[in-house]
Amino acid sequence: MYDDYNILPVGKFEAIPVTSSVEPIPENFPNWIKLDIQVDVDILRKEYLEYPKNRSKHYFREMAKHLPKNRIKETVKIHTENGFGIDNYIIYPLRVIGTNKLTDDVGPYTRQLLENIGVPLFRQQYVFATKTWETKVHTDHPNFATHGYRMFIPIDPAYMVVNGEDVEMTPGFAYFVNVARPHKGFTKGDRVVIHAQMASDKLIQEVMI
Repeated sequence: MYDDYNILPVGKFEAIPVTSSVEPIPENFPNWIKLDIQVDVDILRKEYLEYPKNRSKHYFREMAKHLPKNRIKETVKIHTENGFGIDNYIIYPLRVIGTNKLTDDVGPYTRQLLENIGVPLFRQQYVFATKTWETKVHTDHPNFATHGYRMFIPIDPAYMVVNGEDVEMTPGFAYFVNVARPHKGFTKGDRVVIHAQMASDKLIQEVMI
């Protein structure tokens, strides 16, 4: 019924089973919503600064191993054209690549937060974007069946436009963003967020009621 298309076409690599209380299509969810989760931004920032950044050098090389061989050049081109350049959008994986297990270097507060957030997570990572970063309008995937529900935990203010709606994510909370709808991201200064995929819509439904 659902395909597993994703802007990074790694199929089900690293994904875990996703459960949904409603049909996992973008129309059943808001453009974005603040979740009932508060965080200590000062500790998150401290642990981000202490986190080893060398894994970033190998991230896309590792991901490329799981791309269809005839799609590697096309994927790089699509990412670059959409604004995800290697110099302005840098990913620091928080998980052991190929799993949803956090690395041993994840700080204790960040680990406690991500491992006890209320739903299983996968593809956990820090994402750093420079002050000049802006994407084109795009969608990450057409539904949530394979790739789950995108959680943002901003360490710096994060800005997007989702389905035509302006979004400002203030540090101190976690958010769901409907990246299955047309959206773009941009910055007003260097920005760090935590991305993760939620394997359930439970936390979203709790605040939609």
